[in-house]
Amino acid sequence: MLNLKTVFVLAFLSTATTVSADEMVIDTSDLHATISAQLAEGMEMMQNNLTEDMNTILIAEETTEKAPVIVTRAE
Repeated sequence: MLNLKTVFVLAFLSTATTVSADEMVIDTSDLHATISAQLAEGMEMMQNNLTEDMNTILIAEETTEKAPVIVTRAE
């Protein structure tokens, strides 16, 4: 036998679990533009860092003196 509390809980749960499928249109153009701008900025910064590092490496290789190597063979 069902009491009043049980009927109330069943009625509440049946209305609480009703799913309403409202369609929403989300405009993602601003989000896309922001992400694209941040990506472009990050890629430009990475390219600048890579160029600076490569220049540093090439300058260091050019200024390093070449030391003669003497090889002796033991018999």
